[in-house]
Order: sequence, then C-alpha cells, then structure tokens
Amino acid sequence: MPQDRKAAPKEGFMSKLRHDIDPSHSDLPVLLCSFVSGLCDSVAFNASNVFVSMQTGNTIFLALGTAHLPYGSSTLWLKALVSIAAFWAGCFFFSQSRRIQPKCKSTLALSFFIQSLLILISAALAQSAKAPAFHMTGLGTATANSVLKSYEKDHMTFAPVAFLAFQFGGQIVTSRVLGFNEVPTNVLTSLYCDLLSDPQILAPFGKNVKRNRRVSAIILMIVGGILGAWLQRSKAGMPAALWIAGAIKMAIAVAWLTWKGKPVLNDEKV
Repeated sequence: MPQDRKAAPKEGFMSKLRHDIDPSHSDLPVLLCSFVSGLCDSVAFNASNVFVSMQTGNTIFLALGTAHLPYGSSTLWLKALVSIAAFWAGCFFFSQSRRIQPKCKSTLALSFFIQSLLILISAALAQSAKAPAFHMTGLGTATANSVLKSYEKDHMTFAPVAFLAFQFGGQIVTSRVLGFNEVPTNVLTSLYCDLLSDPQILAPFGKNVKRNRRVSAIILMIVGGILGAWLQRSKAGMPAALWIAGAIKMAIAVAWLTWKGKPVLNDEKV
C-alpha cells in the first residue's frame, strides 16, 4: 500500500546560497581572472612602474631600492612595498573564508563582489583624476610620457596600487580554494615551466585538462595585457581598462550566485 508522503518544500534562493558550488566548469571564472590580471597590470605598470598582480617583479624593485636604483626613481621601492604589503593583506583576508564554507556560493560571490568593488573604486579615482597617474589617455607619445613622469611622486598613486593589489590577493586565494593550482592567475613563470615540462603536453585536447587550462591562462593574460595597452593608447585610456576589469569581476560575482550548487545533505528530520 503506497504511503502518503508530503512533498519536500521547495528550497528558496537564499537557502541555495549556502550550497557549495558544483565544480563543473568552475575553472572558467578562474581562467577569466588571468585576463583581468593582464588588463590591470598593464595599467598599473604604466601608471606607477610597479605591478599589482605579479609580485615577483615588485620584490626585485624593492631590492633595487636598497641601492637607490633605478636612478631617478626615488619612490619606486615604496610603491613596490605598498603593492606587496597590500597583496599579503589580501591573501590573509580572503583566506579566512576557510573558517566558514570557502566553496560556498555566497562566500565566493562575496569575495568577488569585494574584489570588483576595489577595482571600481580604483577606476573612479582614475576617471576623476584624483589619482592622476591612472587618469592618462593617449599613451605612446613623448608628451604623454613626460606627463606621466611628473606624477611619479604623487601620493594618490598609492591608493589604486593598494586597492588593486589587495583584491588580487583574493583572486589567487580563490584559485587555490577551488583546487586549480595549475592556474595561479597572477603569474606565468611557474605556469610556463609546468606547461613545457608536462610529459603529456602534446596529448589530444580532451586528454590533458591541466595543459588546456595553462595554455588558456597564458593566452588570456596576454590578451588582457594587449587590450589594456591599446586602451591606454586610445582616448578611453587607463580608466576604461579598470572599468572593464571591475565589470568582469562583478559579473563573476553574479555568476557564483546563480551557479549550480551541490545540495546540502540533511538526512535527519527533526
């Protein structure tokens, strides 16, 4: 005799946000972060002569600063230090998600919302010329280069550098949390090594997923850098590149909210 069973109540949107994400295709947002890195670093390097995503170069700039080198770049070491310190702080801050549900839809969405917000604040500082070094347009001329040099000691340059570096700490933490160690999103040196030392580098497309991710990350970072470069040569300038980067991070945040989740197992009924 069939037993009457009450239909399980339909789970609401807010309840679903507590689910961990389904890992299927979750590498796509992480790969897109490589594009954002290329875009932002192309802007930051032209504006401040330091990186906000790749920190190896900044470490060398900091070391050179102990000998007052390069000549005529008296604040380079300080900007490098600000970027490194902000990146460290970002890694520590965003890594605290491990204390809750690091792969939870709401956790990932909040992380990328914060990252997006920091990029958009930097874009606003650039657009309004509050940080004039990041306001530049029409680069690639002697005149533009001269104007950029005049902003070398402008203290407002530190703000976008710090905001951008901090959120990039969150970006690399996400790649680690989701288990995509082959796509650090911030640097290519180890990625180049891992790609070219892979014994299965020539395997068919569907047989080597990690190889595919590495190649995609390299291409996306290069494309991001190229787009950033040409935007800076145009009338749109540096602010446009930052607005695009912020919009991408915001789109990823929204994507995590709507991502297919793993149902929370709850076998016990009270």
